[in-house]
Amino acid sequence: MPSNSTVDRPAGWGSWEDADRLRRWAFLQRTAQQRLAWLIEALEIAYQSGALRPQGPADLESEPRT
Repeated sequence: MPSNSTVDRPAGWGSWEDADRLRRWAFLQRTAQQRLAWLIEALEIAYQSGALRPQGPADLESEPRT
């Protein structure tokens, strides 16, 4: 279970390693439900922008095979 304590928060400035540590720490502060909601939102944005398109059985059949 994530703790919301900022006591263990790593420094967010300095080296690339500091920034990476902060990203990992911030990720662990989120619940699985929050991470899933973020992923769903990111996918919706990608679909709306045309960066991704939903795939279903019909899409897979029409794709050229390599």
